Amino acid sequence: MEAITDKLQHFAGILQENKYFDSITKGLMGIMPIIFIGSIAALLKGLPIPIYQDFLSSSSIKDYLTLITKLTTDMTALYTVFSIAYAMSRNFKQDGLNAGLLALLSFLLLTPIRIEENGEYMLTFQWLGATGLFISIIIGLLVGRLYVMLVSKGVAIKMPDGVPPSVAKSFAGLIPGIIIVAVVVVINAIFKMTHYESIHNFVYELLQTPLQNLGGTYWAFLLTIGFLSQIFWVIGIHGGMVTLSVMMPIFMALDLQNLSAFSAGQPLPNIVGINFMFVYGIGAGCSIGLSFLFLAAKSKRYKELGKITAPSAVFGISEPTIFGAPIILNPVLAVPFIISPIISYSLAYFLTAIDVLPRLGLQVPLGLPPIINGFLSGGWRVAVFQVIIIIISVITYYPFYKAMDKKAVLDETEVKA
Repeated sequence: MEAITDKLQHFAGILQENKYFDSITKGLMGIMPIIFIGSIAALLKGLPIPIYQDFLSSSSIKDYLTLITKLTTDMTALYTVFSIAYAMSRNFKQDGLNAGLLALLSFLLLTPIRIEENGEYMLTFQWLGATGLFISIIIGLLVGRLYVMLVSKGVAIKMPDGVPPSVAKSFAGLIPGIIIVAVVVVINAIFKMTHYESIHNFVYELLQTPLQNLGGTYWAFLLTIGFLSQIFWVIGIHGGMVTLSVMMPIFMALDLQNLSAFSAGQPLPNIVGINFMFVYGIGAGCSIGLSFLFLAAKSKRYKELGKITAPSAVFGISEPTIFGAPIILNPVLAVPFIISPIISYSLAYFLTAIDVLPRLGLQVPLGLPPIINGFLSGGWRVAVFQVIIIIISVITYYPFYKAMDKKAVLDETEVKA
């Protein structure tokens, strides 16, 4: 068992220290405010209240809400490519702004632009949103890394010491920028000679679509988020950080497809995603049930712990429970910690598949309490199901908690004696 734990810790350490995975995670987390704004606009636009909808249409507010969703949800790839290249360059201690801007330029150079009969150039939204997410991640990583490599090797214009830093940085990116743009133009020309016509079509058909089809399945989600994430937590590693560093691009693409469909009033195509994870997970290991149980503990130790863990758990913060109980390297609590989210996610998935629960279309800010985030994400049915999840969590943890609390009471009695 110790050998397996050591191997898992070594593997997780590699992922956590990998600058490429870290850049993807930081980059995608960096655009979350944009996604939340788009979700709020989509929510306000789609409330099914006839009087409210008439007001939106008559006051032209609906047009502005549509514009917000277009410039946020439907342009996610643009924000992503800049954010990831910025994070990549900063991870290597280089200027992030130049790298981000060059990545954005590279993405646009590789994106098909239609020329109208009157000679005007038209850039459509086709590849600017969820469909262009994977290529934006790839470009962000490659351009960010190439920029770092060129600057690190001295392929840059160095200004005298008296030149202001802002001016020096802009000139430092000139030669790397020319080289990067030249490489991108050559790549674009190569793909135009193929039947794919653009690198976007190539990546979408051969990489993004198969990965989304695989990552969007019940078994893929359950293995990574429902099982492996909890295993990592149990051995003392941040499970969400490790698993999401690999799965986040896939899950975010699935969520963005749902958000775009919701904004357009179309059926939502996907069940799982990041939103599914947060709404139905209610903290790592669904440990909110254990946090509530601590409030009713007979032992002073766990009762005092409950005063800290319960308020934190309500806002999706599981660390006080994980480290305070503790769950880490605790074979007693490891069992419900692993089982509880498997039950929760499995029920949520199959109830969604048979349309008892709606698919989640809106991204809500992290830290919102359950029931509230469930209602905003999917309506009253999701909120009610979250209550059921919490009850199941309490039941799952109860026998293990009871044994721990009983032992703690005996320990406290012996100390007093």
